[in-house]
Amino acid sequence: MKLKFIICFSVCCLFFLNLNCTSVQKYNSHVDSKIAVSDLQKDIDYVEYKLNKLHPSLDLYISKENLSKKFDSLRASIVSPLTPNEFFFALSPVIASVRQGHMGIFPINKKMEKKELKALSKRGAHPLSLMVFRYQDDNLYLLKNYTKDTLVKTGSKIISIEGIEPKQLYAKYSKTYTSDGLNKTFFPFAFSSRLPTYLLLEKPIKDSVQVVFSYKDSIYKRTITRAGLKNKDSIEKETSKPIVVNLSKEEKKVKAIERKKIALRNKLFLYDKTTNEFTRNLTYVSSDSTIAILKIKGFKHTRHKKAYDSIFNEIKSKGVKTLVLDLRYNGGGSLAEIHNLYSYLSSEPFVFIDTVRVTTRTSVATNKLRSFPKLALVVFSPVVLPFLVKNILAVKKDEQGSFYLKSKEEKVTEPKSNRFDGRLYVITNGGSFSASCILSSNLKNANRALFVGEETGGAYNGTVAGTMPLLKLPNSKLLFRIGLQDIKPVNKTSEFGRGIFPDIPIIPSIDQIIENNDPELDWIIEDAKKK
Repeated sequence: MKLKFIICFSVCCLFFLNLNCTSVQKYNSHVDSKIAVSDLQKDIDYVEYKLNKLHPSLDLYISKENLSKKFDSLRASIVSPLTPNEFFFALSPVIASVRQGHMGIFPINKKMEKKELKALSKRGAHPLSLMVFRYQDDNLYLLKNYTKDTLVKTGSKIISIEGIEPKQLYAKYSKTYTSDGLNKTFFPFAFSSRLPTYLLLEKPIKDSVQVVFSYKDSIYKRTITRAGLKNKDSIEKETSKPIVVNLSKEEKKVKAIERKKIALRNKLFLYDKTTNEFTRNLTYVSSDSTIAILKIKGFKHTRHKKAYDSIFNEIKSKGVKTLVLDLRYNGGGSLAEIHNLYSYLSSEPFVFIDTVRVTTRTSVATNKLRSFPKLALVVFSPVVLPFLVKNILAVKKDEQGSFYLKSKEEKVTEPKSNRFDGRLYVITNGGSFSASCILSSNLKNANRALFVGEETGGAYNGTVAGTMPLLKLPNSKLLFRIGLQDIKPVNKTSEFGRGIFPDIPIIPSIDQIIENNDPELDWIIEDAKKK
């Protein structure tokens, strides 16, 4: 069934990629065009209607009456035609007032014709997509540089990008999105990761971008080019020709086995060639391997069963006494993956989440197919219809008349036989969001771990996510994403609307971050050694 849907999805992608030049020109013309006030009002009505119909926890952080007033105020403020992106800045703060971080509306960029897009992709990645930023204390810093320009120093403060100061961008765009609930720690992390997107909206960048940096009180300017282009001022390492070594048959076999092991590890731990890093990474602090660090950058769902079984078999074989679970910058992902991971950390049978609430019997099933072209749905109806029936039957109605979605994560789960029973620490920060918070709230409630770091960006008491269709507004053509499943841990906290608070609050200074000091991990290592 999954294979058939992959084929269906591929066909749909090809359908979109083969749009003719006329449709691209028409779309680009729409981006710059003013939309009539009456049409904008219809788009506002559309968003409000969809929110009330599909969102299962719309009034968790704002009353429906107050939200209705915000929509009315928005309608009253629209007195002249706006471009789609001007309308985005007017509408997005109202959507953000619901305080559900997975939900949002997105601005639109101009499209390129197929030939132009292909030529641009050959020249390399976006100039800023290979940089990692950190917005802290009203300043933007460069934490990692994966570009070819080695003269750009990590730790530099960004003064301006294409003449725009980071403060200006933050003031403009931080109003257009929200965290889950009332916490504020998520905002600077989200801004840092979305910075390239925001810059594209301000100034469409083709091959290079002008950046003014400050490093140790000295200012320097660089032209950051696409990854595929060489910067003349860059320092390039001299590469010598590899020495050819003739190996015996046995040596070749050993080498082949080693390559297979490395290839398997790269697949299981999700190796990224560009950054030379793993999404899942297990390392050790001490020479005797009694303290291990499991850093997970995101729950991608891919090969997680084999990956965690391999990881915890290794932890058991090495006799690890203390495990540090590092969830900093982990934006979440797969519910199935965190449920699986928790079964390696719990010593008792557990129920991972509460009953998943939805608004109607068909909302999840039908909206999963919303992004597919109608023609594709007709062609693949023999596959689509059983899929719809299965998803509709998975939704039940309780005695109060509310709908809920059956899931294996709400059933009693036995812990794994190779689970870790030792001392557990968890590190979080404002970049810990969504699924990483569902995992953390379960660990926190069970008193299974000591938490170190900063309040999470996501909420303790759950999130509205799961199935998240993209709806296109009828007139502005802006894309609107909405979560359909209310996912909550079984046990809640009384701290309304807040994230998971650390037992040991430690927020590193920007100097510590730049110098690769890790005060959270340092504290944990010292504490583990004492105990």
